Amino acid sequence: MIPSSFIDDLLQRVDVADVVGQYVSLKKAGVNYSGLCPFHTEKSPSFTVSPTKQFYHCFGCGAHGTALGFLMGHLGLSFPQAVEELANRVGLEVPQEAQGENLEADQNARQAKSDLKTRLHARLLEAARYYQRRLKDSPQAIDYLKGRGISGETAKRFHIGYAPQGWQGLQAVFADYDSAELEQAGLVITGQSEGNPDSAKEAKRYDRFRHRIMFPILSGRGDVIGFGARAMGDELPKYLNSPETPVFSKGSGLYGLHEARAAIRDKGEVWVVEGYMDVVMLAQHGLGQAVATLGTATTEEHLRLLSRQSSRLVFMFDGDIAGRKAAARALETSLAFANEKFQIRFAFLPQGHDPDSLVRDQGRQALEEAARSSLVLSEFLLQHAAQNQDLRLAEGRAAAASELRRLLALMPSSELKRQILLLAAQRLQVDPQSLGAAPTRPARPPNAGSKSRLAGSLSPRVEGQAKASNSRQAASLSLGDRLLQFLIRSPAWLGKLLNNPQGGLVTESLTDLQRDVLDFIRANASNTGSAGLFQAASGQPDSPSMRLFKTLARPDPGLDELFDQVELKEALQEFERLQTRLVLISLQKQTDALTALATPEALQKLRQLHLTMVDLKQSLLH
Repeated sequence: MIPSSFIDDLLQRVDVADVVGQYVSLKKAGVNYSGLCPFHTEKSPSFTVSPTKQFYHCFGCGAHGTALGFLMGHLGLSFPQAVEELANRVGLEVPQEAQGENLEADQNARQAKSDLKTRLHARLLEAARYYQRRLKDSPQAIDYLKGRGISGETAKRFHIGYAPQGWQGLQAVFADYDSAELEQAGLVITGQSEGNPDSAKEAKRYDRFRHRIMFPILSGRGDVIGFGARAMGDELPKYLNSPETPVFSKGSGLYGLHEARAAIRDKGEVWVVEGYMDVVMLAQHGLGQAVATLGTATTEEHLRLLSRQSSRLVFMFDGDIAGRKAAARALETSLAFANEKFQIRFAFLPQGHDPDSLVRDQGRQALEEAARSSLVLSEFLLQHAAQNQDLRLAEGRAAAASELRRLLALMPSSELKRQILLLAAQRLQVDPQSLGAAPTRPARPPNAGSKSRLAGSLSPRVEGQAKASNSRQAASLSLGDRLLQFLIRSPAWLGKLLNNPQGGLVTESLTDLQRDVLDFIRANASNTGSAGLFQAASGQPDSPSMRLFKTLARPDPGLDELFDQVELKEALQEFERLQTRLVLISLQKQTDALTALATPEALQKLRQLHLTMVDLKQSLLH
């Protein structure tokens, strides 16, 4: 049997809204969330989820219950299976209740552990309230927060407080200041008073946090589990965190997650930043989807927790060397969780800025742009593997391939990994199998046993495999990247794009980074063709757009073969087909927007767009 105390502990660690939100599209409705019921068919939402009560209920069919009940009802799991599934989500191992004479002792031990956690939460909550009250009494702390741009409303939202300078300030809160529970909660330290020899004999027990700005750290359910404390001057360490306790672990917690959950759901992504102040300041500027690690590098437990919050994760790092190193560590940890359903991206801020300073200096748009132009995991992975290597040389490509092989071994098998292997093989000019791709069974020759062909010639089978390889390499690029590849090889065709009546729709479908490359081609296209572009690129400073340009300018056997032909007829046809497919993408976005409006004018426009799209699709068949 599974101990009931474990079930109670498990339900305290999960958020029913997170569990339900993975299967039902939820929208904020006051303090609750609502959505279409998964247990019966309905057109208007009657299904509600209460994060405060940790309960779901449908007013239509009457279905209700906890996170466990939802998994049992929606996925058809048995009770033990649902417990196992939920425990896996939070990294717990399901215990089995002891039998016979050990049963009572086991139950008592678990109950004692659960009761201790409850008491520690209560102690930490009292301390947090005390720190909040003392903030009002400290002009220095208030001036510090004002100087950092934090409003009173934001300080209240994040329960920010101040730990006074005295050695035993918490004695005013806890009459039993000598209680072992205060030490277990990480609030006090037993030992001689550091730096205070005059009181060393009398005060062997003192507050851990003194003369610091206090940031309470909340669990997913809103319980105070620890603190982050920031010095207001040059004191070291700048940040001091709670130690490991029965309710707090730095390697599994995230600052601001409880406050960010609604924004994460609304915006469809979660940002990971490095400091508490980053989280607070971003939230004050309307970017409430940010969380921070607790003074540690990103761990697997962090990734496991983040992957349950959203299908899109953006790491935000400073643009300096330290930020790059931190990003490299986060990349390696992230690889075990990377797949096509969980998009992981890496944003690097301008030199000299962190999220806090950038949002205060340039506004929320600067951070939003950084998130939009962030590197997807696959691109950052390839950049990191090739760092400090000259890919023009065989030695550089070999070194990059060796590092990439090591990193790819950390990824589970998935379609994303397969696509990265194909893309990497193209860039590094190696066989995908040398990077760890599973070998494919060779096709049987049509004339097995016959004499080999003349040396230097290709059999139809080998030629077909080469074309298939080129096709796979092309498939690993987006349509926008492929279009830019054509323009880099033939800048004169830019006029065909600009003169295309639907050229605006083509550029509309490109990403911001791709449009930057297109602008560069437009500004530097000349009679010297590709050579002029390469010359202009050589004088440009390093940037994401220049890195993309250089990537797309690399040799591509399949595409370069098309441009080696005299008439370029096939290349031009393919270029026109690419434009058509990009136009279709833009038109599809328009139809999606019009479908949501459902007005007579929108429906009329929708019919016209459908006819246009049918004609364009027909043209692709010819």
